[in-house]
Amino acid sequence: MSDVENNDDLISEDNSYALQLQDLEYMIQLREEELMEMKASVIKFAELQSKLDSQLIAFEHLQNIIGNHQQKEVGFLKREASMEDEMLQSIEAESSFYQLQKKLESNAIEINKQMRELREAVELYHEISDLQKKNTALESALDIANLDNQFLKEELEELRNRQPIQIDNSDETQDDTASENK
Repeated sequence: MSDVENNDDLISEDNSYALQLQDLEYMIQLREEELMEMKASVIKFAELQSKLDSQLIAFEHLQNIIGNHQQKEVGFLKREASMEDEMLQSIEAESSFYQLQKKLESNAIEINKQMRELREAVELYHEISDLQKKNTALESALDIANLDNQFLKEELEELRNRQPIQIDNSDETQDDTASENK
């Protein structure tokens, strides 16, 4: 394979690595955006959790008030209706809590998955970086080899220019050389 073909192959390979690097950087950017969205979801969930906790505290407070009123109320039916309302609110609050808890677990799983993919992308990025360094070293070695080759060509040309021109004694010279080699 000639130096030009090797050089073309290296340039082509370098361009391929550059495209792969761009693709990975784009994937990392997408993953980071997805991660930011997931972090926002986690923050929103924390806010909803805090709101739920506040509502649970308020609910507990209401339970105490209702309990005090129930002791004062004479009719059993009024007390039963109040207790029924409490139960429904408690079930709704508990249902909401479990739904939020499931969503949090799902988000945590997705974040772990995204982090794993991000680590893989970073590893690929490092591999590409290493390959680019090797490619740069090969290009540098190729440039040095080309300079050495050019220098040797110049020296050869100088040596040829220094030797006297021989006129058509090449047949005799070849015969003499062949005799000496035997």
